[in-house]
Amino acid sequence: MDEPIRVAICDDARAVKYFLRHVLEEDGDIEVVSTTSTGEDGLADLDVCVPHVLLLDLVLPDVPEPAVLVRKIRERAPDTAIVLISNMPQFSLQKEAERLATDGWLPKAAKPEHLRDGVRAVSPQAASRRSR
Repeated sequence: MDEPIRVAICDDARAVKYFLRHVLEEDGDIEVVSTTSTGEDGLADLDVCVPHVLLLDLVLPDVPEPAVLVRKIRERAPDTAIVLISNMPQFSLQKEAERLATDGWLPKAAKPEHLRDGVRAVSPQAASRRSR
């Protein structure tokens, strides 16, 4: 079996973090290695957990401009895929993901299989399968 996809979740809502962990780990090929509630904690945790994918809430109380946080994440963990998550309308979320040059976006209310598939699609494991 391949190495599990390591995922970090940065979201200020405890219920969202719990839900995402439960959904993502359901099939066994994804492991949530970190959950944080602030941009600062999420950034600091990158050095410890080294995730393949970071699910990043677009609206965090300590992050007035998401572009600054995304830039810092890219500097600290250039190999980590960043996927924005939000409750905002899909069109707006997609536009923000494009503006911030993230690797993807997922609505928090997406169906569980879409959440898992979205993480798998940006993971290094998916990239290595495409290159075979």
